[in-house]
Amino acid sequence: MSDINELLQHLSDEDRANHLKALAAVKSAFAEYTKVEVDNPALIENLPAVREHVLSGGAIELDLEAAIASLKAEPSISASLIAAELEEAQHATIRRETEGMSRQARMTYARERGLDRPRSDVSSSMTLSEHLAVLKGLGPQQRMAYARRHGIS
Repeated sequence: MSDINELLQHLSDEDRANHLKALAAVKSAFAEYTKVEVDNPALIENLPAVREHVLSGGAIELDLEAAIASLKAEPSISASLIAAELEEAQHATIRRETEGMSRQARMTYARERGLDRPRSDVSSSMTLSEHLAVLKGLGPQQRMAYARRHGIS
């Protein structure tokens, strides 16, 4: 099976526009359905559902369910899906365990599990002087929360 980009050169402008619309539709449907973004459009371009839709000139309806199923089977995406599902499961567990807790009990829970520190995957690229500039514009309670959240306190 040849790459669809090679075929697009020989198709009309309408077909190329249809191809771009199909890519956008599959990308947004997948992100909405799975909460995972597909950064590589090449993964979507040659999906059977997209190819059939584009090569038929739009006569064959774009099968979003088949396209999503094909993307889920892609190894590079399935790892991201597993990570997203794991993260959601962890959040659900935390919500369930802290549901009836008092504010103080939730704080203790967070401290015991290290949830009160900034995560390494989202650590800020701001310098200390930039953080201090932000702190100047906040009230006392907000300053304390900001400093704790960013590991400044």
